[in-house]
Amino acid sequence: MRDMVTFPQIEQILEILDDRGINRELIEIPLGTRDPGGVDKLKNGKIRVVVPSDGDFDAWVESVQGEILAALGWSE
Repeated sequence: MRDMVTFPQIEQILEILDDRGINRELIEIPLGTRDPGGVDKLKNGKIRVVVPSDGDFDAWVESVQGEILAALGWSE
């Protein structure tokens, strides 16, 4: 169980943006975790990515990558 998001986990999430040249300012990642985690589009055009406190983090990031990109209007 995770209580806090680590810097390496934040970097792994931000790599999704970096690999596509998307501005990091468009994403918010709260430092606290909350199940089930997820991606929310905010009224200001940014997205919030909440990391879950349980489960395999790497698998979770892989599963929400498309959701993150779609919320930012990116299509591959």
